[in-house]
Formats: sequence, structure tokens, C-alpha cells
Amino acid sequence: MTRKMTMTTRTRRRYTKAEKATLVIAAELSSVAAAAEANGVPESSIRVWYDDPRYAEVRAKTREEAAAGFSILIHMTQQRLQELVPTMEPRDLTILLGVAAEKAQLLGGGATSRTETRTLTDELDDHETAILRELLHSAIEEAAAVPVDGDPG
Repeated sequence: MTRKMTMTTRTRRRYTKAEKATLVIAAELSSVAAAAEANGVPESSIRVWYDDPRYAEVRAKTREEAAAGFSILIHMTQQRLQELVPTMEPRDLTILLGVAAEKAQLLGGGATSRTETRTLTDELDDHETAILRELLHSAIEEAAAVPVDGDPG
């Protein structure tokens, strides 16, 4: 009696350089996960190609072209908004103003957030600072003189 053996072999798909570049571009424009899902290619494969230095120029060019496209879109949107401003509700104008001001600051290299650091003594004059320093030194000396439980000293 002969036994028939069947083996299922998993074949690996090979991708051309053009296909890899296309998938790297798709990942750059969205994400590796989105490019994998949209194209039915394993995410791990796209991640390897995406991180490959040979595709660095493809990624950079894709970013530059996307930025240029967004610049055109920004100008078109600005023109349309200028047409709509006279008909907009005050609430919508307020939101538009806030977003436009923030984006103008960002694109112009200005500050888009503010961080402030303050200390306890910021509002004290020199005399008040000296009194506070003396009080703190006295409190430290008193604390050092108090024996710790079980300490004979």
C-alpha cells in the first residue's frame, strides 16, 4: 500500500523595483499599514522597503510633491474663503480667524504655543526674598536638630 503525500508549499510573491517604489510612495502618503491593506501586501514587507535607504530619495520626493500640492490647495482654499467671508456666520468667522492665525504663525516660523515658568519668589522684592531665605535656613537648622526616632543624638 502506497501512501500519497501532498505538500502545500507557500510561495512567496516577488515584487519588482517599480512595485516596491509604488508601495513605498503609498506608505509615505498615508501609512505603512494603510498601504499594506489597500494593496494586499504584507505590512512587514512594506516596512522593510520603506526603511531601505535605497528608497529614501523616493520618500523625499513624494513628501516634496505632496507639500507642493498642498500649497496649491491652500491658495485655492484661501481664495474661496475670501469670497465666503461676507456671508459667514460670526461663530464660523471666529473659528476661521483662530485657525488662520495659528497657521499663519506656524508657516511664518512664529510661536504657536507659549510656555511660562514661574517661581515662588518672582513677585518678591529683595527684602522679602532675604526674609524668606532666613526663615528657610532656620527651619532647616531646627529640623536637623530634632532627633530621629531611635537616634540617641
